[in-house]
Amino acid sequence: RAQHEEWARAHPDYRIELSYPDANGRKRRLSTQPPDGSTVNNSWVPELYDQLQPLNEYVSDVEDFFPFVRDTAVQDGSLLAAWKYTDCRCLYYRQDLIDAYAGGDPPRTWDELVVVASEIADGEGIDGFQFRPAMSTTIPFFWGQGGRLIDQDGDVVLSASENRRAMRRTLSFLRRLVEEGASPERTIDITEYETLARNAREDEVAMFVGGSWQIEKDFKNRSEGDRWRRWKVAEIPMRKPNQYSTAVGGFAEGAFREGDSGGAAALKEFVAKFVEPASMGRYCEAAGLLPTRRSVFNDDDLYSPDAFPYQERFQQFLEHGRAPRPFPVYSDISDAFEAAIRAVVSGRSTPQAATNAMVRQFEG
Repeated sequence: RAQHEEWARAHPDYRIELSYPDANGRKRRLSTQPPDGSTVNNSWVPELYDQLQPLNEYVSDVEDFFPFVRDTAVQDGSLLAAWKYTDCRCLYYRQDLIDAYAGGDPPRTWDELVVVASEIADGEGIDGFQFRPAMSTTIPFFWGQGGRLIDQDGDVVLSASENRRAMRRTLSFLRRLVEEGASPERTIDITEYETLARNAREDEVAMFVGGSWQIEKDFKNRSEGDRWRRWKVAEIPMRKPNQYSTAVGGFAEGAFREGDSGGAAALKEFVAKFVEPASMGRYCEAAGLLPTRRSVFNDDDLYSPDAFPYQERFQQFLEHGRAPRPFPVYSDISDAFEAAIRAVVSGRSTPQAATNAMVRQFEG
């Protein structure tokens, strides 16, 4: 509210007329008949490059945004969206079990994860590690190796040797988790983040890959006393210790009205308000969200150190954040990737065969 009041005082001749359109077909309408400005899902931004108007004159210190923001929202030097908050994926782990079985340090590599998760499963009679066979929580294993599914032009490039190899290794790792007792085969039936958190709260699993919002929403707010503090967060384990990756989300504000004077300028200043450090800090602190600017994390006056559990860790994870490119083929290849995971983990296919099938499906 404060940011809107500041804007209103500075622009007494203008008013923002709000509307809440039906979500169905909203992205298509933004590309054909856009309003002056709109909230946009971060994944829509590349598809709206031709419609979104530059904000460089209104948003200061673009370099302050995390790299994934600039990679997505900056096109040919123009900042085209004000990405106001985000989230990320990470490894959740029970510190007491990691103390007992791994000397206190969470696994950084696939090998370490398989070993400690298997030992916990054997010693505690619970699942060592669970995962959703979904793109957002498993694609970091592929990205961390440098793998790419789609190039900058929207073409599938899985057939390239380095990408094919990264996919085969990813699927092999997920199958290995089951074969060596680190994960149960039924993990592929998990579809919701909340299922992972519920299993964790009920002491049925020692580690899982989840979302940053869950520490507050699914643990702190739903656990008795300080029991939620048993759960810590770490970087998602990778094939090699020097590899890092996480999938990010969040929403942005965009301006569609052309020009830099009159109403167009007022609208762009309104959009820019969302990513001013003070405005972003107030909003993210009140809503329990992660800022997209480094400076907001680093200024206690803008974003309280107590605003969000483990926020310093999440800040580190965001340095390696990556947003998926929403090309038309992305949905189909995402479905194919998730189907391949289920087929390989269940033993109905091999990593090599599943990878080859994906290549044939999209590249012939």
